[in-house]
Amino acid sequence: MLEIVKNLYRFSESKPHQLALVFDEEKLTYREFIHAIDERTDQLTDIQKCDRVGLLSDHPINNLINYFAIHNHGGLPCFLNHQWSESTVKQLVEKYQIEWLIQDKELLSTGCDDKNFEDNIKNPLLHIGFTSGTTGLPKAYYRNEPSWLSSYEENEKLINHTSQVIVAPGPLSHSLSLYACIYALFTGRTFIGQKVFNAEALIDNIIKVHQPSALFVVPTMLHQLVMNDSYASNISTIFSSGAKLSKEQFDNVTQRYPYIDLIEFFGTSEASFISYNLNQSAPEQSVGTLFPNVEIQLLEQDSNQIGLLMVRSDMTFSGYVNEHVVDETWIETGDYAYIENRNLYLVGRKSDRLIVGGVNVYPSEIERLVMKLNSVEEAIIIGQPHHKFGEILVLLYTGNEELKYIKLKQYLTKYLSRYEVPSKIKKIDAMIYTESGKIARGKMKSKYLNGEI
Repeated sequence: MLEIVKNLYRFSESKPHQLALVFDEEKLTYREFIHAIDERTDQLTDIQKCDRVGLLSDHPINNLINYFAIHNHGGLPCFLNHQWSESTVKQLVEKYQIEWLIQDKELLSTGCDDKNFEDNIKNPLLHIGFTSGTTGLPKAYYRNEPSWLSSYEENEKLINHTSQVIVAPGPLSHSLSLYACIYALFTGRTFIGQKVFNAEALIDNIIKVHQPSALFVVPTMLHQLVMNDSYASNISTIFSSGAKLSKEQFDNVTQRYPYIDLIEFFGTSEASFISYNLNQSAPEQSVGTLFPNVEIQLLEQDSNQIGLLMVRSDMTFSGYVNEHVVDETWIETGDYAYIENRNLYLVGRKSDRLIVGGVNVYPSEIERLVMKLNSVEEAIIIGQPHHKFGEILVLLYTGNEELKYIKLKQYLTKYLSRYEVPSKIKKIDAMIYTESGKIARGKMKSKYLNGEI
């Protein structure tokens, strides 16, 4: 039996009346949650050991009840996104041989019966998750229990220890929200989530619990929470993941909530947490300090010691589904980076790297400098094909006023080489985002090149 399952049953006895889950107006105590899990376990008798079961309900509490009921039968939950198209779900079911689908209570056979490989994995598995890329079919990966237990140990060193409530308003199909939910249940705290993110309703629910609360959010959510008129004085810690906060964003949060600890995480679904930045105490350009249990390698280093970031720790996943199973091996993050005094500096995604006149250009540093301008809210650098230079740089940005190109060029040339200065700039109404709240670079580039923005 998984450690998290053991703890759930233990808490149903030791703190039966404490709230375990709060989603909007729906609440379950630990005793009620275990009762619902046991009832569902009795209903799902067709599930066999190692069966893959896709969770497809648009009802988060139902998905969590099913998640643990599946584990009681030795099955493996697969957290699908109920907003995916029928075609996407069908392709994923066939590719990853998911034997069952469950939306609410009804268990549906998919007809898949290929032999799966979970028996080859050393560590007990929590679930199969899916990466949220901007293009192509989501990629399935194994998340093992010990990796998250190790992550929770590191979290406990950073969280305000008075925090008895964990809050994550994102979909449970996203690893950050599911991680936070399991964290709350493993440690006997209350978890507050939402079916659909609503800043005002979330703050209202946080206020109602009357206990110190820790938030796990992405920057776009954090911005809405800070700008909302409602105020929850019991927020004690904020964990932000997905993109580095600008100095202005950090100041906005700490002015609104001056007594909280704000911790920015850098990590991936596969590698889990890699670095952290407590109250922006790390050097400004870095994404924080490496966790003590994280080792790194930099491959293909150039003359500036910038290389492709590889990570190894006891927090990493167990590999991609249907591929060679790994435990605590080196994980390629897809980021170019360098290290100084165990502080991690990202210079760009492998997929975002641009080549201008034969020279590698990494958008992140250019974007960081542009974002320091008061009139700019968000900014991305994309490449436009060019007959002479291969590519030229185009700046797309949102903000409250138009930038003057000459002034921008004068500002950027103080810090950047000439080939890093954008050749074109364009103010746009809004960015497009991925499911996990990051700017969808591929879609933004496509729309620009097609003349749609």
